[in-house]
Amino acid sequence: MSSYNQSHQKLAFIAQNGQQKINAAKVLVIGAGGLGCPCLQALAGAGVGNLAVADFDSISLSNLHRQQLYSFSDIGKPKAQTAANHLRKLNPFINMVDIAAFVDEQNLIELIKPYQIIVDASDNFETRYLINDACVTLNKPLVYGAIHQTEGHFTVFNYKGSATLRCLFPKMDSQNAIQSCADIGAYNIITNLIGNFMAGEVVKIILENADVASNKLFCVDALAATITKFTYSKNTENQLKITNSLELKSATSELTPLQIIEKAKKQKVVFIDVRSLAERNSFNIGGQHSPLETFLKTEKFSFDPDNFYIFYCEKGLRSKKAVEFCKEMDATKCFSLKNGLNWDKNTLNKLKLL
Repeated sequence: MSSYNQSHQKLAFIAQNGQQKINAAKVLVIGAGGLGCPCLQALAGAGVGNLAVADFDSISLSNLHRQQLYSFSDIGKPKAQTAANHLRKLNPFINMVDIAAFVDEQNLIELIKPYQIIVDASDNFETRYLINDACVTLNKPLVYGAIHQTEGHFTVFNYKGSATLRCLFPKMDSQNAIQSCADIGAYNIITNLIGNFMAGEVVKIILENADVASNKLFCVDALAATITKFTYSKNTENQLKITNSLELKSATSELTPLQIIEKAKKQKVVFIDVRSLAERNSFNIGGQHSPLETFLKTEKFSFDPDNFYIFYCEKGLRSKKAVEFCKEMDATKCFSLKNGLNWDKNTLNKLKLL
């Protein structure tokens, strides 16, 4: 490993002692998409000795322009495993772990426990808040980044008692939660920039560098080629919201395809697709169509007590929001398709037949 990273060891802020710390570090990157790919590649190149990637998604054609760990021949393959295989070729001296898991309240704590530093390269606000809260609970530093079309930002949460995501963004933004790169576009230059900046923060945390971006938000504009720094501070009141956020949700709020098929033997199932029209036209399992942003504005939804309702989306996040909204209207027979449409074609075809 020492010869692999000779160039790094010549840098004064790393040197031989620093490279040894990097080689011994344990880092988990959650998300192997537009931010995760460049971040993972930089961390593997830096020689992070124990590197893990968690992602339940599979590779699609639309990913390739900004997720450069993958190639055309990888379409349809699982992201975590494919990314890990590529990184093992890049640096065979590191211990590379791939985790094909959907991150939720039930597995997140155990998932991050073995690692020193957590990187949030996920693509939705609900997951981001869960990761933040889990890191605070286990007192682990969290490297955070996000992009919007041609702009992005990055920061570090919960580093040596610093502020957290809930201090910077007290409330979950439902609009951000439902937007995706597929809907609004993503400039591959900004995803690479932010992903690499995030990797840099990981290295600085490992080395305990004084310039770690805790309590500092760096906003990057790829078109204007500018970086703007904002400072923020810890907010104790907002952090109190973390206390109950990781409690297990009711087992009946989400159903797997097998559970849905079993329920369908006794009652009629009605599917409701809460994705965008473009997503629905690309692929769907039938049922009604009501985009989440429209559904959440519904004053009253007519539920037939003889039916049970399955909301679905791409990953199961928007559909959970729809179910929570239904519960506020006292609708009890509403469920979310767990993990969304990320099931094999045979399983999805069985659902289409219901």
